[in-house]
Amino acid sequence: MIWNDAYRVPSNVNDDICDYPLARNLVMLTVAVACEAITSFVKTGEQRHFTITLKDLTIQSPEL
Repeated sequence: MIWNDAYRVPSNVNDDICDYPLARNLVMLTVAVACEAITSFVKTGEQRHFTITLKDLTIQSPEL
């Protein structure tokens, strides 16, 4: 759990497209997976592929 003093609850009017509750989480998940792929490539030269499913937020690396 991370305490965020600057967090503001999204408005009920939905007047801001960035108020989508999962937007930050999805961006952070995508960035984390991209960083893993980049780090792996820089370290070993291996190109890794990932699939993220939004239904259950699963990260899968297919066997090639």
